[in-house]
Amino acid sequence: MVAWFWLLAAAIAEVGWVTGLNAADTPLTWAATAVCVVASFGLALLAARQMAATTVYILFVGMGACGTVAVDITAFDAPLHASTLAWLALLLGAIAGLKLIGRPSRTDSAS
Repeated sequence: MVAWFWLLAAAIAEVGWVTGLNAADTPLTWAATAVCVVASFGLALLAARQMAATTVYILFVGMGACGTVAVDITAFDAPLHASTLAWLALLLGAIAGLKLIGRPSRTDSAS
């Protein structure tokens, strides 16, 4: 169960550094972006200690992508196009498909 916390925190940190790449303009905001980069991958590695690495990676990417789109729309007034929703749906469908057709590993049953 703790692995899910690490995974969610990793995805939030990923959204932080991707947002930082878009918005950073001072040494402090660039430093915060760098901290988020290190934190996102470090937290994902912590989750991978208890979950299958493939599961961690696909969920990390999916949550990060959805979170980044949400921040772009809410914080940066990016328009929400049907194509954006279609690509997110395709990504989430692929993630679900990978999880459904994948063989369970020993670490999946432990979480």
